[in-house]
Amino acid sequence: MGVHRFAVATALATFCLFVVGGLVSTTESGLACPDWPLCNGQFIPEMRDGKQFEHTHRLVASFVGAMTVGLCALIWKHRREDRLLRRLGTAAVPLVVAQALLGALTVKMKLPVWVSSSHLAIAMAFFSLVVSLAFITRQRLEAPAASAPALFRPAVAVAVMAWAQIVLGAVMRHTRSGLVCGFEFPWCLGTVWPLSAGLGVQIHMLHRVFGVAVGLGIFWLSWRVFRGGGTAWMKRLAALASVGVVAQVALGFLTITSFRDLALMTVHSSLGAALLASLWSVAWLARPVPVAGLPRAAGGERAAGPAKVGLA
Repeated sequence: MGVHRFAVATALATFCLFVVGGLVSTTESGLACPDWPLCNGQFIPEMRDGKQFEHTHRLVASFVGAMTVGLCALIWKHRREDRLLRRLGTAAVPLVVAQALLGALTVKMKLPVWVSSSHLAIAMAFFSLVVSLAFITRQRLEAPAASAPALFRPAVAVAVMAWAQIVLGAVMRHTRSGLVCGFEFPWCLGTVWPLSAGLGVQIHMLHRVFGVAVGLGIFWLSWRVFRGGGTAWMKRLAALASVGVVAQVALGFLTITSFRDLALMTVHSSLGAALLASLWSVAWLARPVPVAGLPRAAGGERAAGPAKVGLA
């Protein structure tokens, strides 16, 4: 398997890890396995009472960690001449190690809010890096493709906003602030923003308000893509991101009114990761970074016309 295909596979595996991790959080199974890295002293425990979610999450995380080390090794073996790829591939390894250590702390310290939230924050930063690698490993071997460089920085800015909103959602979830406003939406405790209420209410309202800001940012970016000469793939992804924002708002509303339904919460968190991936995809399609003259890589990857990134 070539470096690019392995990077795409790593990004997809990381997305699957988020889906499983979302199930751990929504089912409150984070302490179903009281020890780490084993579960009740077993490598494969009896998968019930939440262990089916928590231990599966650990197994998938181990698989993603191994893939990350493998991706770094492939980059050093076949793309050693490319300084950018070497740096990004190497940076992915300490990020995934930090994830494993935070996962261990989460169990050892009995789910403290700051550890659990940091766990997701670094996870989303890692996902952003792997998605970027999935694009760059292909683009660095391609002839220059059609692009829209003026859209690169706006796309990165909106992607960073989306990352911050996902982290805010994690803080809200881990502080159990999801239902502090009852079943009211868009109001909270009978008003627009009850500033005199407790910390949980403030966290909840920050998540709502910043979600509106991110949504407007994505709509604005989509408008820029369609009006500013975005490529066909950029327009497709921008349109999907706009639809995704509407779906996220609807899922947020349904999550509250359904008293935190398991399926809705899982789709809500997974769609957030998918939106983040689509925004980074728009960014790298806006500003591909090809390098002419690099040697042919393993798996038959070589310069052959416009970039066609599998993840897109």
